[in-house]
Amino acid sequence: MRDPFDCARRRILEVIAGSEVPEDPAHAENTLEWLLRLQPGADPALRLAALGHDIDRATPDRVRREAFDDYDAFKAAHARRGAALLRRILEGCRVAPEVIREACRLVELHEVGGDPRADLLREADSLSFFEVNLPLYHAREGDEETLRRCRWGVARLSRKGRHHLAAHLPADSHLAELVRRSLNSPTPGSERPFQRTV
Repeated sequence: MRDPFDCARRRILEVIAGSEVPEDPAHAENTLEWLLRLQPGADPALRLAALGHDIDRATPDRVRREAFDDYDAFKAAHARRGAALLRRILEGCRVAPEVIREACRLVELHEVGGDPRADLLREADSLSFFEVNLPLYHAREGDEETLRRCRWGVARLSRKGRHHLAAHLPADSHLAELVRRSLNSPTPGSERPFQRTV
């Protein structure tokens, strides 16, 4: 019988491979990589949450930004739907109920954090955005929107996370400057992004 964790990992990645957002597959795996850099002994619930946190975006009927007046409400709906989709996969793979509960709880909180484990997932997700998503996001959205999204992303980071980001600036000098401006903003995250896809 297939290992439940391996079954879940494969099914999560299969769904995410179908995303219309081209960076989603790399972002899922890179978020897990960041999680393991930040906490090498991360348990299965955290690892599954890292892989599956944005699974909502990989489906045709994903939660869409334009349906919401408020960016935070959009992100909350995205997280809730992602948790529900992940639950179905984990139950289908016969993952232990306590792991399912915790992985889905973490996905539901991945945008806002709220406890040390959810904060860790949010940190890994945020750092992965800057490492993986940023170039394609910028190509779609342009400077002004990217700067807003970067400021919002920096506001989600802990002090340690900001140090990680400062040490891993993009190779592209223009993108690196947008990140530096975000890191040096006196009120990071005060503006909400207006983008529609991520």
